[in-house]
Amino acid sequence: MHIHTTKIGEEPDLDPLIREYQGFRAEIVHLMDRTYTNDLFRNAYQTKLAYLITESAFDLIVNYGFEDLKPVYNKYSEMDIETAIQLQKDKFKITDPAFLLESENNAEVAEDAEFHQLPEEEQQKIKAEQREERIAAQIRAAKLHAEQQKTSRSVRAVYMDLVKSFHPDLETDDAEKVRKTDIMQQVTQAYQENNLLKLLKLQIELERIDQDKLENLTKNQLNYYNKMLKQQVEELEAEKEAVQKRIAAVCGLPYQHANSRTTVIVKFNTNVNELKTEIKNIKNVLKNWKVPSQLKAYLKTYQIPNEEFPEDDD
Repeated sequence: MHIHTTKIGEEPDLDPLIREYQGFRAEIVHLMDRTYTNDLFRNAYQTKLAYLITESAFDLIVNYGFEDLKPVYNKYSEMDIETAIQLQKDKFKITDPAFLLESENNAEVAEDAEFHQLPEEEQQKIKAEQREERIAAQIRAAKLHAEQQKTSRSVRAVYMDLVKSFHPDLETDDAEKVRKTDIMQQVTQAYQENNLLKLLKLQIELERIDQDKLENLTKNQLNYYNKMLKQQVEELEAEKEAVQKRIAAVCGLPYQHANSRTTVIVKFNTNVNELKTEIKNIKNVLKNWKVPSQLKAYLKTYQIPNEEFPEDDD
């Protein structure tokens, strides 16, 4: 399942559900930390606990801001958390262990019965590939979102031209200063709205170019306006693509399917319902694992990916 935090229209926000779910994950990390020295846990069991603690704590610290888990991570890891975070940044790769629920981060194969018949190593490989793809999608969406927040180059270009011509501080005549102050208020508002057409309209009006005289604009002026408008179209297309990609990332949809409002809403609501189910399941996990023998029963069948450990003597 894809768990993200962006809002879709007026649909329910995933943020509170995500915070609740990750909060339960953090509680489980603390629970495993407290029970690590229990007499029931020896050798392989403690190795598995240490792995689950560090993997989960790292994900919660890096991706969800659970700073209080840093000492817990350092307690069980050979590498301190700050070094691990730096290495993660260098590799541009985030690990999401998803160790509690088999259905978590596994939407693509959850309905495929053959998946559960695959060897454990192959299942882990498939899950890892899916996690990496989702992380890459999140990174792409974040970059596009950051780019969208920047004021378009074309708007800034026209804005700066108008500022040079009509800034009131450059005017000595009081009446003209008042007029230019009003003009700059309009210009600034259009600039803040990232509205190129409004800026161009102001530029034409303020330069006293009426409709009848538009035909007499110089070639350079026409080229200038055409260039600005073409650039604005390109930027709007990029903005549209960015929004569509963010929606696709939020809902776990292929990019080409994120242009249908009905499809997006149905998928988003499905994600909400699935997350509510996972919250219910993880609450049961937390309740059960408070009994050390039940946590041990889970650890007995759990295998660290790509590693094998002998059974602990009971």
